[in-house]
Amino acid sequence: MSDDGWRKRHDVGFLLLTLGCVLLFLALFSYDPEDVAWSVVGSGTADNSIGRVGAYLADFLLHGLGYLAFFFPALIMAKTWLLFRKAPAVEGRIWLLRASGLLLILVSLAALADVSIWQGELLPAGAGGIIGEGVVSLMIPLFGFVGSVSILIVALALGLVLFLEFSWLMFFERVGGFALSVLERAAGAASNSKSTKRPEVIESAGQSTIQPARSNNEPPSSGRKGLLQRLFASARNRQTGDARQSVPNDGAAASPKTVETHVSRSNGNSAASELASEDDPLDSFEGFSALDDQVADSLSDDVPWHAEPALPPHSEIGTSEKTPPANPTSPDAFSGADAPRASNAPAVKKSVKQPIEETVADIKSLKIEPLEKRESRPSDRAKRDLQGSLFKGSEPLPSIALLDPPKSDGKAGFSEERLHDLSELLVQKLADFGVKVEVTAVAPGPVITRFEIQPAPGVKASKISNLAKDLARSMAMVAVRVVEVIPGKSVMGIEVPNENRAMVTLGEVLSSEDYDRSKSPLTLALGHDIAGNPVITDLAKMPHLLVAGTTGSGKSVGVNAMLLSLLFKSTPEELRLILVDPKMLELSVYEGIPHLLTPVITDMKEAASGLRWSVAEMERRYQLMAAMGVRNIAGYNKKVKDAIEAGTPLADPLWQIDQSFDTTPPTLEPLPYVVIVVDEFADMMMMVGKKVEELIARIAQKARAAGIHMILATQRPSVDVITGLIKANVPTRIAFQVSSKIDSRTILDQGGAEQLLGHGDMLFMPPGNALPERVHGAFVDDDEVHRVVAEWKQRGEPDYIEEITQVGEDGAIPGMGGDDADGEKDDLYDQAVAFVTESGKCSISSVQRKLRIGYNRAARLVETMEAAGVVSPPAHNGSREVIAPPPA
Repeated sequence: MSDDGWRKRHDVGFLLLTLGCVLLFLALFSYDPEDVAWSVVGSGTADNSIGRVGAYLADFLLHGLGYLAFFFPALIMAKTWLLFRKAPAVEGRIWLLRASGLLLILVSLAALADVSIWQGELLPAGAGGIIGEGVVSLMIPLFGFVGSVSILIVALALGLVLFLEFSWLMFFERVGGFALSVLERAAGAASNSKSTKRPEVIESAGQSTIQPARSNNEPPSSGRKGLLQRLFASARNRQTGDARQSVPNDGAAASPKTVETHVSRSNGNSAASELASEDDPLDSFEGFSALDDQVADSLSDDVPWHAEPALPPHSEIGTSEKTPPANPTSPDAFSGADAPRASNAPAVKKSVKQPIEETVADIKSLKIEPLEKRESRPSDRAKRDLQGSLFKGSEPLPSIALLDPPKSDGKAGFSEERLHDLSELLVQKLADFGVKVEVTAVAPGPVITRFEIQPAPGVKASKISNLAKDLARSMAMVAVRVVEVIPGKSVMGIEVPNENRAMVTLGEVLSSEDYDRSKSPLTLALGHDIAGNPVITDLAKMPHLLVAGTTGSGKSVGVNAMLLSLLFKSTPEELRLILVDPKMLELSVYEGIPHLLTPVITDMKEAASGLRWSVAEMERRYQLMAAMGVRNIAGYNKKVKDAIEAGTPLADPLWQIDQSFDTTPPTLEPLPYVVIVVDEFADMMMMVGKKVEELIARIAQKARAAGIHMILATQRPSVDVITGLIKANVPTRIAFQVSSKIDSRTILDQGGAEQLLGHGDMLFMPPGNALPERVHGAFVDDDEVHRVVAEWKQRGEPDYIEEITQVGEDGAIPGMGGDDADGEKDDLYDQAVAFVTESGKCSISSVQRKLRIGYNRAARLVETMEAAGVVSPPAHNGSREVIAPPPA
């Protein structure tokens, strides 16, 4: 066949196989266990994207191969590409070997998946399908678990060689080459950073050998030579000795000459002893090792490099008393230049130390400018509350005078002299670590002081951030936080704690005009920013809040401050609360206030039931708003209030006469906001499980317009508590002090919370802003909380809704897996129990095949048997142990 005909055949074959693989991918990813297919009998239609053919193919492959079915089209596609880019001549036995390789890959991977992967709810059979389950059941009794896995791995490697023509030798060669290249780059970078342009002095116990820095007319080394090349070069140098070229002082050419000189240590005439003398200007310079790069730059600029002259004979060195000792730091010791050139050496010291002296001089003239702080004046409400009302309880909200007044002794912060000293210390300590910076401004605050620094060109911000703990140690500080980006400025920030920390009280924050001007009933008072300005935010705009911090970081005090700021802003008609307190200590003090929808919840099953009620309430509110033609709860309340004021109240559009004893529909009332506060979210996740995560995700996704909001707090910020699903739907976070950078990244997706001071110091990430804001949380005492709660108890009693915490008699939560009793009523339940107990094995696929039922029904029967204690929960590989004996 001609090349043209062969190419056309291959193009057509490649396109057809590619189309088949794509269609098979679509069939597998759109698989539905309810489709009528190979294992499901019926006459219904198939919902598969490829129709009934796709349903049959997907069902067949998933039954036979399990998870491996998704890799089967990829294997075929890879082999298709390898085949059609090569010549057409393929012998029959080659095809047989390739088919054998494909069979080995499928069987070994299916068996490995069966013993190591949980099958999940999607697969009709095990994780490795019928093939994997059969191979494992045959191999494990013969070879054991370890032996079977080893054999399967070797079979997989052999299958890759036969099917894909994969070469393991070439693979390991490439991996080794890559590792060597990485080592060469790392060694080259290290030698480049540590290399100096000074000659090396190698001393042994009884001899000293002076080696030149370079050969004749060789430029300064860049230090970038490969690791292997330098290793071979050093080996050759040890074998052949040092070959040096001699250049006279007048610049005439000279013949190469090999000299090996051993200088004895005697009577101060040794060159090695002169190398360690105090006359060396570089050795007398303080901080040379810290500013190694600047010294190297100065040497390259001030000292010209020349070829080294030949050393004199050993007799001349040992007997001459008039020859001055060689100074390795002076240029004429190696270049043969005139003696006056040695005066360039002190210039090295001057050029290195000059930047530090200039920076210190700038610090002495630095202006201390406090951060911009707004004038703090008490609000009109605070003035009225201080005067007191004529009749007690006449105001709709409690008086702010119930809170303690602010306590300020005026001793917070550093003195101006101390700020100058800290600025100079900061520059010096960063210079010790090889980082040159300039302090441009100092911003004192009530709790911390921020030094704004300008790094030298070429200094990365990450290099300074990694020195946070070293700076804290060298500056004798508890913690130092590095702010890489300051909005609106091109500088970095170094935040250090003040010697005397100012106390931020909740009464001071609530008395501010910002809190009084906020019209939202969900106004939260967090505390003060680093400049001392109050930080007021709106929970309705968040719309949910995630709070995390270790024990003692101020998390519970922060939650109490948020609750009190809500109670000082909203009446029970505007706001209702659901409080969940697993520790039974933090939120139980609020028991009995009229804002509660239910008593403070301490049982986690009741908490899950409360979340389920919140989801149902959210759906009901959405139906009301859709019937009223409004977009959110604010528009709904406005429309209802306007109708009531006009004397034409609106009827409930969701009322149905067959579900009520009344003959007329009820009128609509304004809906209050609902805030769910969970003090320890991790305990709820451990007790109830993933069902709570799904309910929280539903509330977080949809409840904003319905006026339902959440505040979730935890002291264990790990990824199994703050999952990706929760983080994706709760963008607003508050991080108090945590123990590690990993915890900080779990909360904020960035570090920084591990460098906080504790006791209310927090990082607040508002919605739509990736840069967290540092806030000093407001402190509220227990006596203040008791006074506010007692005031609200005198104003009214709570109106509880019993449905919120309703739990079934068997402990099941309605709508959350409480249908185990229905499973026992199944006609096939007794047959399933008999089959499982007699066979001694239990899996959803085996029950499905035995009883000839669908996957969902078989899964429900197995879960019912687990709840009844017939079988154990699934292990890590999905297998279950039969606990109950067979029926008599």
